[in-house]
Amino acid sequence: MIVGESTFPEDIIDRMTLTDERRNALSYSLKEGWEKISSEYQRKMRIPLDDVYWGEFVTMESQLGILGNVKGKRILEIGCGGAQNSIALAKWGAETCGIDLSRKQILYGKRLARREGARIELMVGNMEELPFRNESFDIVTTAISLLYVPNLRATFAEVNRVLAKNGHFTFSEIHPFVEGKLTSFKGKPAVAVRDYFKRRIVRWTNRLPDGSTVKMHSYYRTLQDYFDALADSGFVIERYMELERLEEKDFFALEREKFKKERYARQLYRIMEEVPIWLIFKTRKDKAVRSSRGEGMEATEAFRGRSRVPHADD
Repeated sequence: MIVGESTFPEDIIDRMTLTDERRNALSYSLKEGWEKISSEYQRKMRIPLDDVYWGEFVTMESQLGILGNVKGKRILEIGCGGAQNSIALAKWGAETCGIDLSRKQILYGKRLARREGARIELMVGNMEELPFRNESFDIVTTAISLLYVPNLRATFAEVNRVLAKNGHFTFSEIHPFVEGKLTSFKGKPAVAVRDYFKRRIVRWTNRLPDGSTVKMHSYYRTLQDYFDALADSGFVIERYMELERLEEKDFFALEREKFKKERYARQLYRIMEEVPIWLIFKTRKDKAVRSSRGEGMEATEAFRGRSRVPHADD
């Protein structure tokens, strides 16, 4: 449950007005937040394990086909959460690795992978400082995680570094229109959007079943911010999609249950009739760019080294 409202600080995200100290403090508080809400998030979301999920109430990868044939591809999922997409990709024949800032999310993903018989590597880490050698992956992907990153350009530069030549970076994200409010105009439904160009930190509070609350935040950006950051980070955009909502009859079972029980889900679906809420970028690494990480860590040895987190029952 979300309580509270957006705040509008003076900081302009990705325009170098956040100090390193401030950015680090925000990242730490977000990591702590995800540690606290991980179990409840996974209980409510129950993301499918046999398909790649791009967002609520929209078409999944098996029908979109935006990733292409992944068999035999080396794929990194950044901000992987419970690793549901990594598990699905492994089932489709990819060599997958997932990284997330939350240890609890990674442990949850490990349990899922073991249950599903999926061979994947999962580790705790920061997508702004990826612990892999240059050109380690054919594809980097993520679903709805970049809104939690304070430095988008640093993240994109790291993705560029770990991608092979002509490798693809494909991600979904929440459209800026999600900040709009459902209203009416001339007697017809409409979505009103204010402060579109005002980059800001969006804050809210999650209320957990035990009555405790957890403060969370994300970073609001315009569409141009994504286009500019990709171009500056050596990517060319091959495809851009604003996903239309599914018909109710096409929901998968858990979406149907969520739609029936949760007011927020019904409201989101209603807004999606008027404006896009989910977007997808498919991009290709066109040229290498300089990353602050240089060669990165000792390559994929980090999978089995100190960055590896134990299984829950290790």
